[in-house]
Amino acid sequence: MNIRERVFLVVGIDFSQRKLAIDNIKKRTKSSELFTLTFYSKEINDKDLRQILSFSFEKERIVIFKDAYNLSLPVKDYLFKNLKKIISVNYIILEIERDYFSLQKEKKIVSDSFFNFIFEKACVFKISSYSRSVSLNDFSKSIRKHDYSFAIYILEKLFQAGAKDRELGLQILGIIVGEISYLRNHPIREKSFYYLWEADRAIKEKGLNSRFAIEVLLSKLLALSEQEGLKARL
Repeated sequence: MNIRERVFLVVGIDFSQRKLAIDNIKKRTKSSELFTLTFYSKEINDKDLRQILSFSFEKERIVIFKDAYNLSLPVKDYLFKNLKKIISVNYIILEIERDYFSLQKEKKIVSDSFFNFIFEKACVFKISSYSRSVSLNDFSKSIRKHDYSFAIYILEKLFQAGAKDRELGLQILGIIVGEISYLRNHPIREKSFYYLWEADRAIKEKGLNSRFAIEVLLSKLLALSEQEGLKARL
């Protein structure tokens, strides 16, 4: 099996351009209708990954590793040693938020056998370093469309703009409350509001960093959205 047709590396600073590249990969592989599994590299371990990827599934899947730069050594070893078996039933997309040319020179990459292999064998998408400006209105639109991965990108940009964390955090939570209140699916709306309550409590009572608390919230909403998407296909 041709690794270049099953494994993709998407590298670049701008989230919207990386997202566009991933959408193009799905069209290119005629896999846009396949179920997508999304893993955040700092949260996944080799034991859980092995169990998930070995689970028998009727159709092929798309497996996306967000922030692949931070994959743990055990996870990289597992992927490296079992790649041919894994890609026999999965498309693999490794996404990295770095400038491509700078990344190639980093010691962490140069000395890494897994990434050396990926750079050589995978189909690489190099994204322009241009980064667009964003607004609270963009954030609101992304929540309305249930595009939580793009909402996470906008969240990062908004906090990088220098606004006070707590004030901006409360504004953003207010936007999420307003958009989620329009959800017609009652169980999803209830679960979403519970996640909101957790984030609000973490910020106000536990003093958790607003950006981190909201990023966790959006990750939960993304997972919830993907779970519902799978149920709809079954």
